[in-house]
This record gives sequence, structure tokens and C-alpha cells, in this order.
Amino acid sequence: MVYLDNEPILHYAERRAEPRKHGVKEHDCALIWTRETEDFQEKEEQLSGMLAEVMTQKGQNGGVHTLQATFGCEIQGNHTGGFWRIGYDGQDFLSFDQKNSKWQVPVLLAHSTKTLLAIHSPSVDQVKTFLDDICPYHLWRYLTCMKNQIMDTVSPKLTVTNKTYPEGRSSLTCWASNLYSPVVTLVWLQHGKPVQQQIFGPGTILPSGDGTYQTWVSIWVLPGQEPEFTCHLRHRSNIIEAPAFLGHQARKTGGATSSASALVASALCTLLVFLPIA
Repeated sequence: MVYLDNEPILHYAERRAEPRKHGVKEHDCALIWTRETEDFQEKEEQLSGMLAEVMTQKGQNGGVHTLQATFGCEIQGNHTGGFWRIGYDGQDFLSFDQKNSKWQVPVLLAHSTKTLLAIHSPSVDQVKTFLDDICPYHLWRYLTCMKNQIMDTVSPKLTVTNKTYPEGRSSLTCWASNLYSPVVTLVWLQHGKPVQQQIFGPGTILPSGDGTYQTWVSIWVLPGQEPEFTCHLRHRSNIIEAPAFLGHQARKTGGATSSASALVASALCTLLVFLPIA
């Protein structure tokens, strides 16, 4: 499985990689899927060979055993980070220390097991090349492919609702949906200026399940104050505003905008291989 920002986007089974992210057409990223199929076939063969060697040297000639590799990377601004872990039969087996460029093994493992791991684990140079270069490149490639597809098919939407409570106050809620990236600013304006008091909301951008994102923000107001407030959405180069008047439509303005929000994107690749030995 391949995950982008905690959402599954790719599934590898029966020696073929298939897209899993809703809203992304396969033919738009066909070259990516073809290359990923080849990469996963190679990784499957490598892990299968490693699993067979480990089982043989541990004297495990029967039963079902598993070797699981989990690896990924993160990009934030100009900074990249990564990880690579290997598990055997559901237990931590090996982890790569990217800072010190070396493999680490659990302290309680016997010396013979540590030697076995050192022999059959991927080389330090191979892992560093993947975490420092290959994985970030794949991540940007995914982001570009999916961003272009979603931008062509969806437009951000704003919806404002008003709820009045018996104790003499009202809540205005602004719902933002069809967001093609989790980088967004959603605020309430009073007389055109951002309001910080009486604001509540999820505090995060949530996936909608179809390849887009959503969020909402609410504010407490006194009855009759509704005309003073406007919901303001900044999403990439789009600025959309929705007045609190019921029945009014959101208005959209174009033009590039600057944002202090940093892009945080991560790709997590997990491959689980089962190799039964009779």
C-alpha cells in the first residue's frame, strides 16, 4: 500500500499496482502506475529472498512467517525526512537511523541475529539514496499528478448556516468543501476584519473520502449581528467569500495570494509479503 498524507492512493497485489485514491483517473497517471508496478515487483522479490534466507538460518523450515517493510518520506519546505523499518513475524526487526546513517536492531536480540540482519538487510547506501532522493521525487510526482487531476474536476465551495439558541445567541457556521489540497485558510470577518473571539471549529483539514478535503469554522453572534459577518476562504490562488445573509451566494475572486502555511506532504509505502514454507 502507498499512502499520501494518510490516505491510500496505491495498492499492489498480484504483481500489479492499482490507484486507490478517488477522483484520480488511472490514465492521467498511467506512467506512474507502470513504474510503480515494476518497483514493487522488484521489492517483492527482494523481500521474499530475504525472508527465505532469514528462515533458513533461523532453522524455521515450516509454518507461515512474514517479513514487512515500511518506508516513507516527508517534505516540508526545503526539508526532507524519511524512515525505513523491517518487521519479522509481527515484531520490530530492524530500523534505519537516517541521522547517523546506520541500521539499528533491538537491544535484546542475540548476537547471531544481529549478524544475520547485517548480512541480509539493504545496504546503507541503497537506503540513503531511496530516502534522500528517490522517495521525495516520487512524492512530488504523486502530488503533481493528483493536483492537476483534481484541479481540473473540482472547485472549492462555501456554505453558511445559521442556528439560533433559546438563550438569546446564534451560531454562524461556514462549511468549506471540494478543497483539492489541505492547505487552506478559513476565517470569519466582521466588517471586513478577521475575528478571533468566539470562534470554534475542528482545527484541522479533514479528508472527504473522494480525493478532496473539507473543514468548517463557527462563531457565536448576537441576534441581528449576522449582516456584519462574512466567511472568507483562501485556497491556493482562489479567494471565496460568503456573507452570512441567508440566500446569498458565495462570491469568488481570482488572483495569486500569498500564504505563510507550509506545504507538508508525506508518502508512506508499506509492502507485506507472506511466504509459506511447507
